[in-house]
Amino acid sequence: MATLTMADLLAKQDSKPVTNLKLERNQEIEGEIILIGSSEIILDLGSKSEGVLSVKDFSDEQLINLNVGDKIKAFVMRTENESGQVVLAMNKAVQTSGRGGHQKNWDRFITAKNRAQIFKGKALELNKGGLIVEVEGVRGFLPSSQVTLSQASKIDELVGNDLQVSVIEVDPGQNRLIFTQKAAVSEETKKLLSTVKPGDKLSGKVAAILPFGVFVSLDSGLEALAHISELSWDKVEDPGTLFKAGQEVTGVVTSVDLITGRVNFSLKQATVDPFTESAKGFQPEDVVSGTVVKVSPIGVSLELDGGIEGLIHASKMESDMDYPIGKKVTCLVDTIDTQKRRINLVPFVTSTKDLIYK
Repeated sequence: MATLTMADLLAKQDSKPVTNLKLERNQEIEGEIILIGSSEIILDLGSKSEGVLSVKDFSDEQLINLNVGDKIKAFVMRTENESGQVVLAMNKAVQTSGRGGHQKNWDRFITAKNRAQIFKGKALELNKGGLIVEVEGVRGFLPSSQVTLSQASKIDELVGNDLQVSVIEVDPGQNRLIFTQKAAVSEETKKLLSTVKPGDKLSGKVAAILPFGVFVSLDSGLEALAHISELSWDKVEDPGTLFKAGQEVTGVVTSVDLITGRVNFSLKQATVDPFTESAKGFQPEDVVSGTVVKVSPIGVSLELDGGIEGLIHASKMESDMDYPIGKKVTCLVDTIDTQKRRINLVPFVTSTKDLIYK
């Protein structure tokens, strides 16, 4: 495994070859995510210009599943902004003719949302967190969480098929159109939801297993969604390795969604966090050893005793220090972060023998 320093990581991006791209509005282009910010996502387009996407173009399911290094396709909205970036969007801009035609097209979906109108659309492709669906020439997004339970476990098979959908979100300014397959929430469901509150512990059976989480049919008759991040205290790559359809589970309600008629659920919060007990063995200023398991722009991740994660933040690292994967590193405990479930570390810095600084 090659040795990487923080300088190497920063220089890696600069070493990529660049090409000139001739871009046009509505052109589809693929890029690699190099930064996920609070409001924008930056893509490497393989050219001299970067692409920029608004996080508002993505559903919650999509954002949680996005990672630096992922390749995604988007459409060109503007070939250059004031910062020299290519402005992108996940949906193609609505093409209309005649004065005011663009707004009239969006007005149609706004009216449809208010009336809970049903459209016939076609699933074009499977994307991060759901399906791209075209309705009357306009592309929108159908999140996996908005697919009916009977089809949720085989969502990839829906590509190329006609679907019945309705609009749950429309934003002309952001070129954002979100669909659902689910009918309006019934009065009976609303009544049941009113009896549920965050913190309640409920039981049910696994109804569908998806890459981003698990749907649960609660004993009360309500539907719950446990996101992949809420399935276990350990990192879960594939929910299918932990759960099977029909399995009985117990979880804690994290929120109640009156719009979708669904309970958001945490299975891990119904169990004791093993980190709490393991972390008792660590105190600030303790000397600890760990093995380097990952190097990223954030810093160096170590595996400490008991499988606990330790992090030497980039701001605490020496620029001339190497951290090859598998190397044993001795550090000092800085702080214990119970929220992120990791031990923050600082490396030894020795200026003279037996003299240690942080």
